[in-house]
Amino acid sequence: MGIMNTIHYFTKQPTKHKYKISFELAGTTINLLSSNGVFSKKHIDTGTKVLIESIVEKISIHENAEILDLGCGYGIIGITIAKLNPKAKVTMVDINPLAIKLTNENIKLNLVENAIVIRSHLYSQLENKKFDFIISNPPLAAGYKVIFPLIEGAKDHLKERGRIIIVLRKGINTIPKKMKDVFGNVELLYKRAGYRVFQSIKTS
Repeated sequence: MGIMNTIHYFTKQPTKHKYKISFELAGTTINLLSSNGVFSKKHIDTGTKVLIESIVEKISIHENAEILDLGCGYGIIGITIAKLNPKAKVTMVDINPLAIKLTNENIKLNLVENAIVIRSHLYSQLENKKFDFIISNPPLAAGYKVIFPLIEGAKDHLKERGRIIIVLRKGINTIPKKMKDVFGNVELLYKRAGYRVFQSIKTS
């Protein structure tokens, strides 16, 4: 299996050179184009691999589930979930215009019809939209000024019993604590290769 997304460093004048990444998961092949100007351009990082593994192994995504991939990069997480769950509706967002362009290309490349991508800083372009799942490999280098609003905003954009699912490196304790402060609960869902996947459920 192979997959990723964390910090989105990007350039205003990206090169046209692209990289091709392919992997197979649950009998489904995912093909992705990447480029200079996005994070993890040549491979899928371990954090994203662990996050997707956790969703495949631990989460039951129901028909017509609405899913948000927050900070989507070039679309690894959202496109994978969309291909594995063709009756779900996947929205991907990122602030990086190159990431948006690549994600649109990757949606077409994988013949995915149940996913869209929107340029947005966190939830700014999502208005009152609510989701069953918000999934993120958050940009840790951006600091708490980005990650805390990501967690706080999730409560307003989750349906009742909706879940936020986040992957972190082992030893980062402040973010799970923030999840518990906001939602009243946090659970260690999955762990592997020095990464931990946490989830909180909206109960009120």
